[in-house]
Amino acid sequence: MRFGFSHLILLLLFPLISFPGCEQPQVEFVFAKKTKELMPEAAGPVKAALVKQFGNPFALTQFEGLPTNFGDVQATVKTVEASGADQPLIRFQATGLADSYDKLQGLPLEWTSGKGQGHISRIKEYNFETGTIAVEKSAEIDPQPGDTFLVECVRLQFGRDLYNRHCMHCHGMSGEGTGPTSRYLNPPPRDFRLGIYKYTSTKSTSKAQEADLGRTVKEGIAGTYMPSFKLLTEDEVSAIVNYVIWLSIRGETEKKLDDELFLDYSKEVFAERTSEEGGETREEVLEELKDFMEEDFPDTLEFSTSSVSEAWEEANLEDAVVIPKTARVPDTAESRERGRKLYLSEKTKCASCHGPQGRGNGTATQDFWTNPATNEKYPNRGLHDIWGNQLPPRDLHRGIYRGGRRPIDTYRRLFAGIKGTPMPAFGGSLSDAELWDLVNYVMNLPYEGNR
Repeated sequence: MRFGFSHLILLLLFPLISFPGCEQPQVEFVFAKKTKELMPEAAGPVKAALVKQFGNPFALTQFEGLPTNFGDVQATVKTVEASGADQPLIRFQATGLADSYDKLQGLPLEWTSGKGQGHISRIKEYNFETGTIAVEKSAEIDPQPGDTFLVECVRLQFGRDLYNRHCMHCHGMSGEGTGPTSRYLNPPPRDFRLGIYKYTSTKSTSKAQEADLGRTVKEGIAGTYMPSFKLLTEDEVSAIVNYVIWLSIRGETEKKLDDELFLDYSKEVFAERTSEEGGETREEVLEELKDFMEEDFPDTLEFSTSSVSEAWEEANLEDAVVIPKTARVPDTAESRERGRKLYLSEKTKCASCHGPQGRGNGTATQDFWTNPATNEKYPNRGLHDIWGNQLPPRDLHRGIYRGGRRPIDTYRRLFAGIKGTPMPAFGGSLSDAELWDLVNYVMNLPYEGNR
């Protein structure tokens, strides 16, 4: 292939060209819309609490009770470099870090012995080749050979870097689903901040298991822009999953804090309370808020973080998984016919969404549904998910199974529903045999030809 002068000009200009969707992404965690709608005096403590508990993208923080694997690393000071009075950093070589991640900048370093025991520094520089760490000078620390310390969030940082490389451009820095390329994707990337994932092996009231999210990362989601990352190692996939769960816990904690404050201290409510009809003064509302922040907010924060963390931890227990009580009913013509009758029955009402022939054109697609968050009608006809996206029911003849192609995957979709969507759970109303008949019928539809 020969290049002319015009090709050369294009190559020279290429670094200067800005393509849509390729702009520099935001490098701070995004706060939720509801947080921004709080009074500034209420939003401020919420933001401060989130920064304290989770840090920011380049200075991660952890707190006790999180179910994710942070991979903290214990190390020992080997030698300390001499530094002048005008130098702002202390540098020292350490042992014990050779097998850890090679990018530790920004992580918390907790001194576990020596003068600084109990004090936390931030790693400003790290040279993996020499094992040299630099931290800010402080009157509280005076590193000496033999002093020990703990570098926190090492594995979390590994997951963050992998996420930023492979996932952030679609899902956003905070997992909010608004990365630079998200505007071009349909369906849009998942917003992780509600902690809700559609395709899981768990019961309808349980979070996703780590294995569920790992399967999604490795397999991708058929029929969407979510690709497969099978070329990543198991350790890399696990690190990404842990970071995604961490982003979910951050988002869920924020939501719980917002929900606690919103009914009394949103900007709209504040305006109503201090209006002539409301009868309260600005000072009275602020004094009430001040009392709440001093007396109740610490407990609210503790409950929010602990309850969210416990829910994620419980999801990995064995009893959270949907496991059929009986083996699959043989896939026979008789079973499919029983499944077809169930599909068309009032007992399941599958046809109301998926259509009488499974083409995704049921009568529900023509109705204007109500948004449960606002109690207002959606502007467009048809079903919507919990994120507010329009959600056409699946055309079952296409044979595209976003939650997995195995019979057990379809069984679990029927048993527990699909979280965050109008797809209901039938585990409490259908027997195992009936569920398997439906599985056999639905999974056979792509092979029946045009009807």
